[in-house]
Amino acid sequence: MNFVFILILVSVQYYGLSSNKPKIVCYWLDHYMEAGGDDRHTPENIDPTLCTHLHVLDDMNTVLRTGSGKLAPDVYQRLSNLKRKNPELKIIASFGDNPGVAFSQMVSEPGSRREFTTKTIEYLHKYKWDGLDLDWEFPVCWGGDCSKGPKADKPNFANLLKELRVAFDKENPKLSLSVAMPSAYPGGPADQGYDMSVMASALDYMSVMTYDLAGPEDGKTGHHSRYQSCIRGTQYYVTKGMPKDKVLMGVPFYGRTFKLRDRDQHGMGAPISGAGQTPHGEGNVAFYREMCDLVKNKGWAKEDTNNGYDPIAYHDLLWVGYDDPYAAYDKSKWVVDNGYGGIIVWQIIQDDFGAKCCHVSYPMLRAINHGLYGSGDGPDKYGCEHK
Repeated sequence: MNFVFILILVSVQYYGLSSNKPKIVCYWLDHYMEAGGDDRHTPENIDPTLCTHLHVLDDMNTVLRTGSGKLAPDVYQRLSNLKRKNPELKIIASFGDNPGVAFSQMVSEPGSRREFTTKTIEYLHKYKWDGLDLDWEFPVCWGGDCSKGPKADKPNFANLLKELRVAFDKENPKLSLSVAMPSAYPGGPADQGYDMSVMASALDYMSVMTYDLAGPEDGKTGHHSRYQSCIRGTQYYVTKGMPKDKVLMGVPFYGRTFKLRDRDQHGMGAPISGAGQTPHGEGNVAFYREMCDLVKNKGWAKEDTNNGYDPIAYHDLLWVGYDDPYAAYDKSKWVVDNGYGGIIVWQIIQDDFGAKCCHVSYPMLRAINHGLYGSGDGPDKYGCEHK
């Protein structure tokens, strides 16, 4: 048996059979089904071979509380049909509450927690889905303000997680449990709102939202998902007791847009007059697929700051800090090289899923797969905008 064959065999055993295979968690929002033109995105647009987990966010859904939701039953079935293309795909119901009033009330009472758990399991069985993702932003720190929520949110949320874990473990197969978490820093929502010892035992993984870390409120340009900030915001959870393989780093498929005060001052930290908006953006959010087109075809300038890790682009008075496939690859490679649990994506509709700009569909997702698994080509082969 030669060395190359042994290496291939070991790789197949590790990535194909091990539960430690890095995860790629893809968020999908239902409201783009009703959009027009290039923004329309249906279950059939999803490439399930590029994700290990699909988190379905149903209009910040009341569905788990009421048993009914905005999406028609056939859409749930069409999502479930993605498993025909990738039987290993896990489809997860993602339930959010921001600023958190309803969730705070629910977790405060044992009876309402039991009802939530029961309805969640019924819902997951009905559609043959695989687990639950909780996106409460955030216990105690509602909307990021740690003075708004009651301190009791922390132990009450921990109780919910423990009770869900016990109930989910009784199912066959066991159901997955995950939580979306803020990018962490000392004294922030991660410290004040979460019992890390409970989370370490109760969760299958946590999705760290390492994005939206800069915005117009700062009064200057800034990359909202800087490479080094993402590393720090992810590592912090390990220092608090979370196992590395349960901690996933976030990669945004969008940028934040600023309006410059002076078109000749366009570096990182340049003065701004407020938020900007690209021609096809949503507020001050610019999708990656639009940024690719603006740089490649519309004459926008692009630079790589921070030793090539944090791309920015600008034109006239508009300035955007965003992640491109190279940045997505770099973050994914750091994750796998350092033994972390994988990557979460917000969100796949923002990728160039129709290959309108690049030569391949889903270049951002392909870059993540290449970084985590070494599969497929690297970003220099995608035909997107220059690095």
